[in-house]
Amino acid sequence: MTTATELSLADLTPTQIGKMRHALGLDYSRKPYRNYYYCSAPNDEWEDLVQKGFATKQEGMREGSVYYFVTYPALKLLYRKNVTEKYFNEL
Repeated sequence: MTTATELSLADLTPTQIGKMRHALGLDYSRKPYRNYYYCSAPNDEWEDLVQKGFATKQEGMREGSVYYFVTYPALKLLYRKNVTEKYFNEL
C-alpha cells in the first residue's frame, strides 16, 4: 500500500480521477462539498484506489453495497488547493 506522502496522480487512470472528483462533488462545484461514492457492489477501480491509499471503503446498508471515500491526502493532491483537515472531516 502506498503511504500518504507517496501519493501521485501519475498512479491513477483518468477514470479513477473522474470517480474521485465525482465523489467530492467537483464535477458539479468548484469546491468539494461531499465525500462518498456509492456502489451496489465492489468496484474494481475503487478497490484499486483503496489499495493505493487514495480511498477507504465501508459496507453499505444493502447487502453487497459499498461506500467509497476519498482520503484527506488524496483530496489535497487532487484539489490542489489548501484544504484544512477540519473542512475535510465535515464533508
